[in-house]
Amino acid sequence: MPFGQGTLLGKELGGQAPASPGTKEKIPAYVSPDTMNRLRNAVVALQRIDDEDADVPVSLSAYVEAAVLAQLRRDEREYNNGAPFPQRRNKNLKSGPPLTK
Repeated sequence: MPFGQGTLLGKELGGQAPASPGTKEKIPAYVSPDTMNRLRNAVVALQRIDDEDADVPVSLSAYVEAAVLAQLRRDEREYNNGAPFPQRRNKNLKSGPPLTK
């Protein structure tokens, strides 16, 4: 799926399908400051590419959505015979900064 075109993220993460086109759901996730800086730098650098055929992100959100979907597809292929994972019973996932050992 090209960057910025439609959204399957809520559905892929087990949430409800968007109520209308363009509806998005915020992801409660934490990343390190270094990762966030690299992410922002990558999106800005890719947006400067002057090639009509390049699949450049229209936004940081589009970049993250494409990356999450790519990882979901890999995990589904490797761990669930290529099918989406089953709907979870508990709709609320734990959120917050990752626990350290």
